[in-house]
Amino acid sequence: MKQWIKNHPRAAFLTGAVFLSLLFLTYMMRQQNIAAAVEGALTDEPRSGGAVSSDFYVMQLTGKETEIYNLLRDRLDRMQGGIVEFPEMLSGEEYLRVTTALEDEGYDYFYGFVDIPMTENGVYIKHGGTDLADVKGKTIAKAILFLSCAEGIHLSGEYADDGRVMNLEEVGEALSANEQEEEEKIRDIQQKTEEILDGVMSGLPEEYGEKKTADYFLKWMDENLAFTTGADGDNVSYSGMKDVFEELYIYNNLSAVTREKATALGYAKILSELFNRAGMESHIVRGVWGRSQFRQEGYVLTAVEMNGQTIYIDAGGGKSAELGGQRYLREQEAKNHMKFVEYFDYS
Repeated sequence: MKQWIKNHPRAAFLTGAVFLSLLFLTYMMRQQNIAAAVEGALTDEPRSGGAVSSDFYVMQLTGKETEIYNLLRDRLDRMQGGIVEFPEMLSGEEYLRVTTALEDEGYDYFYGFVDIPMTENGVYIKHGGTDLADVKGKTIAKAILFLSCAEGIHLSGEYADDGRVMNLEEVGEALSANEQEEEEKIRDIQQKTEEILDGVMSGLPEEYGEKKTADYFLKWMDENLAFTTGADGDNVSYSGMKDVFEELYIYNNLSAVTREKATALGYAKILSELFNRAGMESHIVRGVWGRSQFRQEGYVLTAVEMNGQTIYIDAGGGKSAELGGQRYLREQEAKNHMKFVEYFDYS
């Protein structure tokens, strides 16, 4: 065989290419058949009843993490931005758990997020490209809560060579005061969001069980939302935090329905919220899609309790080509495609 390959390199290459193509085609057909089989096996079991509220992430937080989570939620609810001092210092993983729970538990905080984790001395933890997951010591003492309505939202941080935020006091003060007109815009969007979601729920026939309800929600999103990466164009740049909020962040949240466009994350959150309102417990799951290191990207699925099991749904259909146009996956199949984040338990 080695001698044949040596004597016929071109034929050997073509044979190998055909073989690999057939392997890939076989794998894709298998995945498509599995996805189709999952959807075909789901039945329209009765829904449990009234609306439910997911606490999937919060219930996994420790006492210390819960205290900081509640502190940040309170600041977001009161629209009080700026520097947030933590009662206890956090490791990188603890910080990730708190901020993930804050963003993914089901609240529509399209107008605010926490970033720039710092040490007691105001040194930016991620300066120089540090991965938060690698920060094992409890060194994170504070962070900045950015609000779209803040007077100083256009102000940028200035960093020293060691990562210290040199104008931290100025930034914190500027972000702690809000523009009244911008606060009103936030409330208007919140109201419009509720009106749209209420309209979706009012159109759901009472007799629909779990599968028909899921199909109804997916159909509504297909007809009323368009997929977006957050902004038009391939080479997108943002001049400041204001642009991030207006051109990206809102599409990651429930209020994307007011713009009629959503990212994969926005789709997942909207579907999860609708499921919870329909009495079907749901949460979103983040991870890395693709087992090959050459074809990996961050992605998100919607997990929902259906037919006595957890079903994972590709809400926006972004991976439909790999799933044969299907959207429903059982847990093992979902994990075959996507590696879930490791700092929460999804078992």
